[in-house]
Amino acid sequence: MSNESNKGPPGAITVGFSLLTHLLLVAPVIYILVVAFENYSFFSWHPICMSVGVGLLVTEAVFSVSGEAYIAWKLPRRNRVTIHWILHTIGLTVIGIGFIIIIVNKFKHDRPHFATTHSQLGLSTIIMTVMTAAFGILANNTVWVYPRVRPVLIKVAHACGGISMTILLLATLINGTYSHWWSGTDTGRDLIFASLFFAGVLILLKPILGAVSRCRVIFGPPSSDT
Repeated sequence: MSNESNKGPPGAITVGFSLLTHLLLVAPVIYILVVAFENYSFFSWHPICMSVGVGLLVTEAVFSVSGEAYIAWKLPRRNRVTIHWILHTIGLTVIGIGFIIIIVNKFKHDRPHFATTHSQLGLSTIIMTVMTAAFGILANNTVWVYPRVRPVLIKVAHACGGISMTILLLATLINGTYSHWWSGTDTGRDLIFASLFFAGVLILLKPILGAVSRCRVIFGPPSSDT
């Protein structure tokens, strides 16, 4: 039986870590929403969807499965995985809506598609996101390919893809505040950069360590079974 069921309640440092991470995520999202609604138009729904989808839903999905979302510390890993894919599904749906909105807006104003660094970065991120989601489905159903493919290989691929996807999503969100639509202050924009950067570091620290540990299992010397 897993020792997760015997895990005690989180300590003060752990709770503080979780609260700090969520504060670093929520604050910039609120600021982006305020700026988007100040100059409201159809386009405003693009940054609204992207900031909510990335800054609140996708990041929380990563946080929930890493074991650091201590609001649900009593839940076993299987339940946290369920929360993980539900939040990801909702978040990626919201991001997809934001992606469609910007495409429609480009057609509406007869502007070229994927002509800026932000749009090219966003397209690359969407592609990476779809690939990672596909590996996520496979990682949750490794029996489909076992024993042809070792489950640990699929889980490592999904973990590495998820880490890369999260970095790209945050980078795209930050980069969007440096485009022409931004009407907030330069200081506010820099604070968004710093806040999301440090939140990303805190969120991805444990998943990166976990991926490294699994890579050691794959590339390390084979274990001797007795």
